[in-house]
Amino acid sequence: MSSYILEIDAERFKNILKKADKVCGTLEPSNRKIAFFAEDNEMYVMASDGCLTGYFDLSPFLLSKSLSPFEVPLDVVKQFTSELSGKVVFSYQNGILSLKCLSEILQLKVGYIPSQREHEFHIQKQTDEDTIRISKRKFLAELDLVSGYLEEGSSVDIFYSASAFEFVSQHAGIVSYARLKAENVGQTQAALPEEISIPFVSARHLIKSMELEEIEELKITFNSAEEKMHLTGEAIYTICGDVPSQSPERVRQLCAQVTPDCRLFTSQLQKVLRRALLAGRFSDIELYTRLNQIVVVSHYSSIAYKGTLEVECAKEFSIKTKAYLLRSAINRIGSQNLIISVIDKFVVIASPSLTRFLILGNQGSQ
Repeated sequence: MSSYILEIDAERFKNILKKADKVCGTLEPSNRKIAFFAEDNEMYVMASDGCLTGYFDLSPFLLSKSLSPFEVPLDVVKQFTSELSGKVVFSYQNGILSLKCLSEILQLKVGYIPSQREHEFHIQKQTDEDTIRISKRKFLAELDLVSGYLEEGSSVDIFYSASAFEFVSQHAGIVSYARLKAENVGQTQAALPEEISIPFVSARHLIKSMELEEIEELKITFNSAEEKMHLTGEAIYTICGDVPSQSPERVRQLCAQVTPDCRLFTSQLQKVLRRALLAGRFSDIELYTRLNQIVVVSHYSSIAYKGTLEVECAKEFSIKTKAYLLRSAINRIGSQNLIISVIDKFVVIASPSLTRFLILGNQGSQ
């Protein structure tokens, strides 16, 4: 069998492993693996959580013969390289991967990739006509807003049309919505509306991995036939999804009606929500208006908490949800001030810029 040898910069390799670690998340250790494969004279590392897949360019790699993809345990390689510096010699022969640095060497018997999975080991090329360019920081911030308070089994809906993204999610009676304008759009993507519903867990893994990338701009394309979204930064990511079950139209129209009925400092609300967790992480919480106050009440089992905010509101409202979920969502709005708007049967908490929104059902006045 052919042998393959190349030198890898240790810091570059460790950085890739950190990103791969974020992609895999909290999978069972036996499922936290990285795969190596070669394409277009480059060696790549691939990691996946089963939906989100990251492709990381490891090193130029001139092949005289084809290299079949193989995988090894991520945690073992990550631990071995954690204190290395300089160059790591990567060698592969007869089903054994060897990593050597100075006087240390790690040898691993690899797992071969079944032929039915080999289609996964391919880098999708992007063209300018297919690409949406957008600020990485802004895109991740909006994705963080709509995914940060979700729990297992939830999903995030992403819509693209008229050169703008819309992000929508719903959990525990809280609907979150954000809108973000794309900065530079290819001709094809400018004309075509796109949509995808991605798992909450993979959305969180994507954020954590891409936060490690030192870039300012993302390139995004959609593959409607495969129901996937592709994101390119320093690395290339693909994320699977479904067709969203609902259009964003109703949420969009509701948010367009927002006018301030209450104004308050975000820090005021954050403080009382933090105090409300004295009743426990899983406590129920209610916020309601009374005279010139917003009253906050939380309770769980034998513990109850009550606090007030001195805030004048033009309309009365009452909302109920889980304390830690509301706090998590409020923390991600990211503005110093908040607007509360009462619209029919709904209460909308928004940033003053009217680009980020939380929507809850209005239970009525107390």
